[in-house]
Amino acid sequence: MSCQFSLERRARLLVLLGGLLASTAPAFAAPRTILPFTADTWTDLVHSPSQPMVVVFSTTDCAHCPRVIDDIAEAIHKARATTRLVVVVMDGAVQEGALRKDRHYRKANALYVFDGDAMALRFTVNPDWRGLTPYVAFVPATGAARFHAGPPPSDVLRTFLRP
Repeated sequence: MSCQFSLERRARLLVLLGGLLASTAPAFAAPRTILPFTADTWTDLVHSPSQPMVVVFSTTDCAHCPRVIDDIAEAIHKARATTRLVVVVMDGAVQEGALRKDRHYRKANALYVFDGDAMALRFTVNPDWRGLTPYVAFVPATGAARFHAGPPPSDVLRTFLRP
């Protein structure tokens, strides 16, 4: 068993454990750990959600992403929803210190950074995604994820957050 395989397996287990513990954590507790988003991460997230989640794919130079993250965090809070906010930074691997300090990313329940070929990772999320950000995935507790390129309309967000 290679060291790389062992690390990836441990990261997946941490993701699953984080999902189980998230329901007991206070809403919007700033993520303490920045997790790697590998080829298996999306499958793990989608197939083991303990509660609904909104996943925002962002880049550090995205002009609209901070506002989208803020708006989604506020909508979740106002709706008193059990929905988790997950942020995936596609270009943040070398900037983890800055990511930890950024107030927008601190609103996420979980924070990931792409770890691998960005095009291949985007393809694992949605083969139709061309890399535009923000890219928002609405992942219900059961059922398939729905995607939205750009800031999602407020009515789409409200409908998703409805109990």
